[in-house]
This record gives sequence, structure tokens and C-alpha cells, in this order.
Amino acid sequence: MTTANSKPPMRRAVVVGAFGGIGAATVSRLAAEGWDVVAMDLPQAATAHSAATLVLGMDLADPASIAQAFEALTLNAAQHGPLDLLAVCSGIVDNQKVAAVTLAHWQNMLATNLTGPFLCCQHSYPLLRDGGRIVLLGSLSGRTGGVLTGAAYAATKGGIESLAKSMAQELAPRGITVNVIAPGAIETPMLRAHTTERKQGMAAATPLKRLGQPEEIAGAVVYLACADAGFITGSVMHINGGIRMD
Repeated sequence: MTTANSKPPMRRAVVVGAFGGIGAATVSRLAAEGWDVVAMDLPQAATAHSAATLVLGMDLADPASIAQAFEALTLNAAQHGPLDLLAVCSGIVDNQKVAAVTLAHWQNMLATNLTGPFLCCQHSYPLLRDGGRIVLLGSLSGRTGGVLTGAAYAATKGGIESLAKSMAQELAPRGITVNVIAPGAIETPMLRAHTTERKQGMAAATPLKRLGQPEEIAGAVVYLACADAGFITGSVMHINGGIRMD
């Protein structure tokens, strides 16, 4: 409870993949908006500078590492309170078509891009307050099958959309919304998998004639976490410069 002269309690967010291009922009934007941000990323990345108030190392491809990070968060929550937002901004990309995909590669893509986010969501259930938010990062490839990306990547991002819709129905009685942001080509380190010529082609094929910026995705995360977005759940927000309109 707050009084007329007291400040409302600080909202708390967990950002997974906090030191990637979109994740770092999301941490910075949330912190600027007054959120208490917990950053989770690979242990070797977790030493990076961040606006987060707590940094936890975690490998999305390792279920034990995910469990350990959320156990630490659970202990921390006893002092700092429940979560208002889980934003999963992590992922790896590939360009391999089906004929070239090895089983090991397929399993690593699934572990990092789909199973890892699933486990983060599962671990967050008891930590999220009623009325909280989950935002997952999908991709344009999840709808197109991956014109410029690989089959495994596209499959994982299609899975993210289905996972979000299932969780949206499951968590609706608690007032928790679950949504996906599906970016097109965003100017992040992940685009290093593409040649300069291919990136130029992406920009040329986009009606707005440019690549998106991480801050534009971060802004969408903040919107989906705000009170004005309380009636949006099970949806996919496409942010792609108009390259796909439906």
C-alpha cells in the first residue's frame, strides 16, 4: 500500500539474453523507465556493463544452469518481491537449409531458442505476480519458414509463437499476459551471420528501406509490459518495416 506522499513500488523485470543487441537495449530502456532489472545471460557475458541491478549467469542450452539462475532469483525475490515482467530476448541464428542440418545442430538450436525459453517461463511461474507479463522474442522467420535464415531457426521461432499462445490461455486466470514480438531484420550482432550484400538486400526489400534498431524492439517490450497493454495476450507483434503485412 502507498500513501499520498510515497512512491509506488518499483516494478521488477528479468531480461534473458540481456547482453545481446535487443536484450541490452531492453535492459537500458526498462532501467530508464524506473524498473528494477535482473539481467541473465551467458556467464562469460555477464561481466558486461549493464544498467541492471542484479546480473546472473545462465546458459540457455543447459537446463541445470537455468534452474540455478532461477533458484538464485527466488532467494533474491524474498527480499525484493515478485516479478512484474519476464522478457526473453535471447537466441541464436543460422542459415542452414534442411539438407545441411546435422542432428547435433538441430538439437542445439532447439535447446537454445525453444527449450531454454520454455524452461525460463516455467521457472518464472511462481515468481510472477498476478497481473504480470511475459514477452518472448520470435521472428519473421517463424511465419515465413525462413527466407534468409535456416530451417532450424525458423522452426524454433514458430514454436515460440505456439508456446506463447498456450501459456496465454493457461495464465489468463492469473491476469498474466503472454505475447511475442516478431522482428524482421534488426541491426544487431546476430546479423553478422549474413554477408554485407545480404544485409543490404534486406534493407532494400523492406518498404521502409532500412534495418530496424534494437531500441525499437525494446520500446515494444516496454509497451507490452505497461498497463495500457493489459488486454493484449496471445498475440504476435510484427515489427519488420512492412516487409510482411498481414
